[in-house]
Amino acid sequence: MAVFSMDVFSWWRNAGWRNKSRCVLCHALVSACETRPYGGFCDGCAADLEEFFTDAANSCPLCFRPIQGGAVCGGCQKKPPAFERMWASLYYEPPVSSMIRALKHLADLGMSRPLAELMRRHAPDWLETEHFDFVLPVPLSKERRLHRGFNQSEELADILSEHYGWTLLPRRTVFRRHREPQSTLKSADRVRNIKNAFEINGHISKNCNILLIDDVFTTGSTLNELAQTLKKSGAGKIFCWSLARPPMKNSLKFLTPTEHFGIMPLYK
Repeated sequence: MAVFSMDVFSWWRNAGWRNKSRCVLCHALVSACETRPYGGFCDGCAADLEEFFTDAANSCPLCFRPIQGGAVCGGCQKKPPAFERMWASLYYEPPVSSMIRALKHLADLGMSRPLAELMRRHAPDWLETEHFDFVLPVPLSKERRLHRGFNQSEELADILSEHYGWTLLPRRTVFRRHREPQSTLKSADRVRNIKNAFEINGHISKNCNILLIDDVFTTGSTLNELAQTLKKSGAGKIFCWSLARPPMKNSLKFLTPTEHFGIMPLYK
């Protein structure tokens, strides 16, 4: 098993993905790592990272809360989101969370491709059955983008779209008003904070299917508000694919739908 270095931030700042002969996690020498299924990782780290793949078979397909058999949870049945399906590839835990923070807060754009490769290795099962007319990375406000210098979701979407042959919506199609960072707010405050935050500036083809790409899915407030805005402008089905979501700390024991909600699974 690979051993993850505690000083990964200094490595990412000084070398990172630019040194393609070393694993971005344990720094082990690897040969032709860019041709590996997990570009940028040695075999040991690549195997270890599979432990952080989400258990989609036992998660609500709309909010990814743990529920046996992949049923739609009670909350989503009572108040369905504006999007059709949701998927998160990884749990937001170290070292995955450290890699995401390196991308977002240390501006290490070299982390984009390894993270996108992890998404691709644990991709939604509905990718094979659904058609997407456009792909839209969750936009940042102008102020946030200027401060950060880039949009991390856009970096991921660019790589995934290149691999799958998808068409990206033009960046200025959707405008996002500047608000408090969602990550600093509690669940109820996030819903109020993101309300009416998005506005359509460009043309949305009527009944077009759109895939939203996000970095971290927490409560789903941002994705739901964006999906509502797109549908009001004529979009058809909206699907969401997130790099990671926080694990549910109380999810060691799965409850069956009948035990917890008295309902039968809608998705199998």
